Amino acid sequence: MTAITINLTSKITQDNDTETFTRNAPGTMTEKDGVTRIAYAEEGEIPVKMLLKDDELLIRRGVDQNNYSFMKFVPGEKESCRYVVEGRQMDMVSVTNLLEYEPQEDGSNKLRVEYDLFNGLYLIGNYAVTLIFT
Repeated sequence: MTAITINLTSKITQDNDTETFTRNAPGTMTEKDGVTRIAYAEEGEIPVKMLLKDDELLIRRGVDQNNYSFMKFVPGEKESCRYVVEGRQMDMVSVTNLLEYEPQEDGSNKLRVEYDLFNGLYLIGNYAVTLIFT
């Protein structure tokens, strides 16, 4: 397990509004047999765990079984996602437009995910997330 610093940039477009967020957090990374595991606490409080293998990214974010999200990203595929708030579940679908993970010249690693999120046929928004691990 390696201690890392995560620099996260998230660009969210919903309807005609776009917001960009940037955050930094300490975390850990483990790489074994082609599988990368990343863990950190968002805003110092909300645990986030990521599993990256081949062309698949799984993200679980949340504090307990009654408040969490689970998302799956596979390029070009529709994947089931779940948001649970106060014990109430909302099922969604992600369509991954881009999933790239590559080492950088400075020794860091860069993960980019671009996806559309749907609730039924309704487009919730377009998301572009970049994480740099150093």
